Amino acid sequence: MKNLNTFAPVLFLVMWSSGAVIVKLGLQFASEWSFLTLRAALSFACISLMYLIAKRFYPNGFTQVRRQDFKSILAVGLMLQVLYLAFYILAIGSGISPGLVTLVLGLQPLITPLLCKQRLTATQIILLMVGFAGLAIAISGSQSIQHIAATGFGFALCALLTITGGTIWQANIRVHSVQAMFYQSGLATLSFGGLTLLTGWQVDWTGEFVFAWLWMSLVVSVGALLLLMYMVKQDSADKVSVLFYAIPVLTYLFDYLLFDEPLTLTTLLGMVIVASAVILYRKYTHARPANFANDAA
Repeated sequence: MKNLNTFAPVLFLVMWSSGAVIVKLGLQFASEWSFLTLRAALSFACISLMYLIAKRFYPNGFTQVRRQDFKSILAVGLMLQVLYLAFYILAIGSGISPGLVTLVLGLQPLITPLLCKQRLTATQIILLMVGFAGLAIAISGSQSIQHIAATGFGFALCALLTITGGTIWQANIRVHSVQAMFYQSGLATLSFGGLTLLTGWQVDWTGEFVFAWLWMSLVVSVGALLLLMYMVKQDSADKVSVLFYAIPVLTYLFDYLLFDEPLTLTTLLGMVIVASAVILYRKYTHARPANFANDAA
């Protein structure tokens, strides 16, 4: 378990940050809602299998879901697995680049403590601001800053609010993560399936599309979300949300590797600043309880 606590942030960042580039690949061969429907359906099938196996071998780990808990599970699923993904893809579809969308999402560590009404020290506030500055520098060094759409920014802001609210609310759910994701994945499948029926089916079954579909369904939507839920339960919401600073940085790296997008010195400088801010913030936050204990003694 200790090893998982150590490697969970790294695994989560790699999985989650790859999502933007994989979506970019998948949307070349399918419409937004068709892609999301297939992603949700496969994720639901995978998590259902995991749920059945877990209930079989670890029955004591699952409890009867109370009505209030069920409502919270569905609310979090609506925010994290339906609205967030929908707004994110709509933002990209409106003309704004994935890099600028992730810049907006980089505001999450700044608004999470405010929504949670958490008190931050001056050092924490400075590190958060340094991280956002590094994020702005990284993205300003790319060509994507030239493609700005007001509608896209609106969708990106909605994506920011839904993923922030979902992350905070998830911390209050006391149901097993697999059990919660079973219901949430089912909700996403029904929601995107209904939208696809209204807008029409459009999929070109190429090898690249199948790869994008499998990666988004299994690695990002199942693996990354399970890690997110696990980390939220282990850490406070603000310590988890600060990880999202590093997502645009890794997204650019994936974009460079898969689509040969150029990396400028300005972008690389911003990446270093972001990584440093994230590492120092997490190290400082984890060290605070011990320091307070020594001061009290």
